[in-house]
Amino acid sequence: MQPALYRALTRPLTPLALLYLARRRQRGKEHPTRFRERRGCADGARPDGPLVWVHAASVGEATAVLGLIERLLDGRPGLEILITTGTVTSARLLESRLPTRARHQFVPADLPSWTARFLDHWRPDLALWVESELWPNLVFAAQARGIPMVLVNGRLSARSYRQWRLWPGLITSVLSAFDLCLAQDEHQAERFRSL
Repeated sequence: MQPALYRALTRPLTPLALLYLARRRQRGKEHPTRFRERRGCADGARPDGPLVWVHAASVGEATAVLGLIERLLDGRPGLEILITTGTVTSARLLESRLPTRARHQFVPADLPSWTARFLDHWRPDLALWVESELWPNLVFAAQARGIPMVLVNGRLSARSYRQWRLWPGLITSVLSAFDLCLAQDEHQAERFRSL
């Protein structure tokens, strides 16, 4: 499936996404005061200078990438980091653990206008995707803006692998948008190659 077709198919889902996110917020699965971030609205101004965006799905990925974030910041004094996650638990964890010059925002839901709003505000110079959460509209929007992308510590569970195989054209388009894919191990690398 081509990016334009995927965008066209997902664009009409915006009203349903609003209802879904509202229900999640009622159940405590969305942050009560940061709900707008899921629609791609920024929680603050973009910092001056180079910005690396790191996307980590939840607590495990966010914890795993903290060391990398610290090393990136230590290596470049003017660098700023934006980390996105999709869970309230990961946001709470990061509140106390993020180093100076790093900030958290919730990842926007994967709808064309919301991902565009997010990327147009932050304008990252590099995007690092951690492990396996790949949102097609977000990937395609970053690619369209010329943002270099790297998949770090990439992995696909057996379930994710089976699901992506149902959409061979879509996953091929998503993976080909990355400038570099660094898999966890050779087994994971083979899974990515086979897609």
